[in-house]
Amino acid sequence: MKKIVLLLAASVVVSIALFGCAQPAPPEEKTPATPAEAEKIVVCALFDPRIPVLKADAEAIKMAVDEINAQGGILGKQVEYIHEDTQRKVDVAISAYRSAVLEKDCKIVFLEGVSEEALAIIEEGARIFPTKPHIVISSQAAVGTTFKVIEDYDKYKFYFRNLPPDPELNYKVPKTYFEFAKNVIGAKKVALLLEDAAWTECARKGCVYESKFGKFESKPMREWVKEEYGMEVVYEANIAVGEKNFLPMLEEAARNGAEYIFVLSSWYTDTITLSKQWASSGAKDIPISYFGGPNQWAVFWDLTGGAALGTFTIMYDTEDVPPVTTKTREVVKKLHEKKLSVDMSVHYYYSEMYRVKEAIERVGSLDIDAIIKAMEEMEFKDHTALTPEYNYFGYKSALFHSYSGGPVLLAQFQCDGKLVYITPPELLEEAGFPEEAISQVNPDAYKSPAELREMC
Repeated sequence: MKKIVLLLAASVVVSIALFGCAQPAPPEEKTPATPAEAEKIVVCALFDPRIPVLKADAEAIKMAVDEINAQGGILGKQVEYIHEDTQRKVDVAISAYRSAVLEKDCKIVFLEGVSEEALAIIEEGARIFPTKPHIVISSQAAVGTTFKVIEDYDKYKFYFRNLPPDPELNYKVPKTYFEFAKNVIGAKKVALLLEDAAWTECARKGCVYESKFGKFESKPMREWVKEEYGMEVVYEANIAVGEKNFLPMLEEAARNGAEYIFVLSSWYTDTITLSKQWASSGAKDIPISYFGGPNQWAVFWDLTGGAALGTFTIMYDTEDVPPVTTKTREVVKKLHEKKLSVDMSVHYYYSEMYRVKEAIERVGSLDIDAIIKAMEEMEFKDHTALTPEYNYFGYKSALFHSYSGGPVLLAQFQCDGKLVYITPPELLEEAGFPEEAISQVNPDAYKSPAELREMC
């Protein structure tokens, strides 16, 4: 028995001498990422898919990602697309945003154009950015985010707005309408129906903004319409969000002798109901036009049951839309195949994915600071709805990291819902639209509502 104990003791001594003291087993190593996972670029889209226009925005980004991947990706890396539902609620959007950047390692985040969400996310992003560099792109209109980028660039430089800010949005873009009203319709008396929301404040009240790039000032719409176009505003009303009864406004516009009605609308103004009420009101012979909302869809005709006859609006939702680039019509066709309608914002988000691609390729890496600089400096020529002058992010002004406003494509609903493009060609020429697009607009094709009712 003593021999056995001695042998065991000797064995232990030898083991210690040979291998040292016993150590805990090393932690199990994680399986390394596959080459495809290690090389991917993650793009996240934060949109509420229950809202048709927001679903189309998200699908447009995904479509661009799929196209880019089919072409070999970006710098040889595949792009992963992740969609997060915001439910159009600030707290849900913040949670989705944190998950996208911190957990899913998103380098590019596209955000739906809700100003309340954007203002909250830019603050959350300022806390996250130093340790998780990324870029946020949103089409919200309130000017506050742009001034944050201007005044505290290092803190907020990750944020871009693919839309002109108010007041640019409510001055430069509507000028297309008033050029048309004056020179084609021949109107001298105007009624303004202005959505009562934060994004329209400059149009309703006028505004002055001070920045380190100087003062940016905009007069109320009623004043610049008079000063620049010699048109008298004979009636003005603010449309409450959620308003359903437009008849008193329409009748008052008619009673005051308006010869043209301009509606500064967004998705919060029920232009479907407004069109139906206009078509049966005392204002039915007064030309009426809309800015944003479902009126930017070709199916607006069906949504109004044909009451849209004679109305006109911004329109980029037809497969024969005058092309800004060779891809303009292709985007519309592909999204129509998915049963989706295409307003301007859909073109904006689709195009931004290609701007991001070009910026990354110029830099040659995923250095976010360098990509931001590239986006500020580059002249982007592949936007499917805007010419380069109006989607350049590098303005050293109140437009910094935002689009500039300019002429747009207007179309009128005529017989059986046919859309006729009526923007004066000289406006498109000044804005740098290609000749092919300019040749396909004809303001002389415009018909008054009374003419169309008789014809149709």
